[in-house]
This record gives sequence, C-alpha cells and structure tokens, in this order.
Amino acid sequence: MADHPNAAAARAAIEAFAKGDVEKMAASIADDAVWHVPGSNRFAGDFQGKAGVLGRFQQMGAAGLSTSIEDIHDVVGGDEHVVSLVKLKISSGDASASANAVWIMHVKDGVLHDFWGVNDNQAEIDRVIG
Repeated sequence: MADHPNAAAARAAIEAFAKGDVEKMAASIADDAVWHVPGSNRFAGDFQGKAGVLGRFQQMGAAGLSTSIEDIHDVVGGDEHVVSLVKLKISSGDASASANAVWIMHVKDGVLHDFWGVNDNQAEIDRVIG
C-alpha cells in the first residue's frame, strides 16, 4: 500500500534531513512553519517561519552539535496529520545521546507547516545539547 501523499512528503523531508540534503529539506518547510522543539536546552522552544527553523539548525551546527537519524521506523498519515517514529542521535564533541522520537506534523500541499517532537530520552538529549 502506498503512503498517503502527506506521509510521503514528510518521509521525503525526513530522508533529506538524514542524508544532509539541506536544500531538499528546506524546500519541504512552509514559509509560515512553526516548529515546537521539546526539552530544557538552549535550542528548545518554538521557532517561527522557515527562516527560524533553518536558523535553529544552523545555530546548532555552529555550536558543534550534530543531529542524525539512525532509523526511520515508520511514517503514517492522512489528510490532517502525519506521525513519524524515528531514532535520532545528538552529538557534541565526545558526548552523545540517542532517543526514540515521535514527530507529529501538519502537512499541506507537500510542505510541513507545524512540527511537534517528543523524545523518550529527553534528559540525556538536554545534557548533550546544554
């Protein structure tokens, strides 16, 4: 069975992120996107607009942080929501943490408008990010 078009769009964005394809990932984010990032760290919070979302990723890189996707377990969705189950890894110098994550997204016309993340190991993620 083929993915719903919104799930396929979200999967393509996640795969682009996993491959480091910044151009394709950026094209998948709506200009008016809102990114809700969990945690108690310097890069947690709400980020407004494509520029704010991409700026967060750039700031993380400039701070020496690396985020990678170790596994895309599943991406499912319909007309209103897409839910993805991924395993991610955050690294900074010698420190790293992995987490199983649930990402909930609103996708419309092939682009991500809203994003909420939940990590099962948030305290360790926060420790690495600082």
